[in-house]
Amino acid sequence: MDFSFPLDARPIYIPAEYTWESVADNKQHKSDYAFVGAGRLLGEGYFVADGVNQHGLSVAELYLPGEAKYQDYTESNSINLAPHEVILWLLGNMTSVEDVKKNIGTLNIVGVAAPLINIVTPLHWIITDAEGNSTVIEPTEKQLKPKENPVGVMTNTPQLEWHIENLRNYLSVRPKQYAPESFGEYVAEPFSQGTGTMGLPGGYTPPERFVRAAFFKENIKPAKDETEGVNNAQHILNTVRIPKGIVITQNGEEDYSLYSGTMVNNTQTYYYTSYENHQITKLVLDEELLSKKEPIVFKYQGNTESFDILNTRL
Repeated sequence: MDFSFPLDARPIYIPAEYTWESVADNKQHKSDYAFVGAGRLLGEGYFVADGVNQHGLSVAELYLPGEAKYQDYTESNSINLAPHEVILWLLGNMTSVEDVKKNIGTLNIVGVAAPLINIVTPLHWIITDAEGNSTVIEPTEKQLKPKENPVGVMTNTPQLEWHIENLRNYLSVRPKQYAPESFGEYVAEPFSQGTGTMGLPGGYTPPERFVRAAFFKENIKPAKDETEGVNNAQHILNTVRIPKGIVITQNGEEDYSLYSGTMVNNTQTYYYTSYENHQITKLVLDEELLSKKEPIVFKYQGNTESFDILNTRL
């Protein structure tokens, strides 16, 4: 989660039957399913940026500036939501990617600003279920249509199809070392290991980060269990995390990675590391947590940044 504003998103639990009111049309919605993720209280309701629900459906929202298009009116026969509310509806009401595909057309996304930051957030969403299916929703036209995601990676603008096509520019990038080459009588030996990764982009634009994430995801040694899987995910995300001072916006603000979240669909588990502390904290949607009937935002305790309850670490 990158932003130039400290969103203060913390690990969060939203229970089933949680009721919230959309700022798009002031109508109330009730969640059918509980979920965990990262978020905070934002105005009168809760903002969630990513998470996994009790059916193993996970969703993350990312920026799509310049290409996200919303409606300027509500519709009586549609579910009207502000952009920042879509993830609440998905996690609270959908069970699988197939479920999303069947119901996403009922949404009408209205361009209403999010509280606190006071901007209409240009978002798109990547959705994965417990069966490993993945889809992307990009609101570039009125009728929302799920997009197949054969790569399993998503970043910011441009749209998914462009990023996938761009991978054709990096066919020479590989894990394996290149062999020495002769130039006349001179044999050019590799300086060291890693020659196969020459050409892998190293900047922080969305296209460069997409290529890096796709390359690392495709080639990292497969995990044997959940702990190794989370560790792999952290290694991949570390290749695209932005430190403070490296990316400065046109307004002179620092755009940086506020936190990193990893969702495990099969065990309904959320793993979180903050910018200040890379120690991984684990939050499980277990029976104890499911018994809670009110939302919980997990607070840090002191400089150690440990959580006050359900604090289990890898």
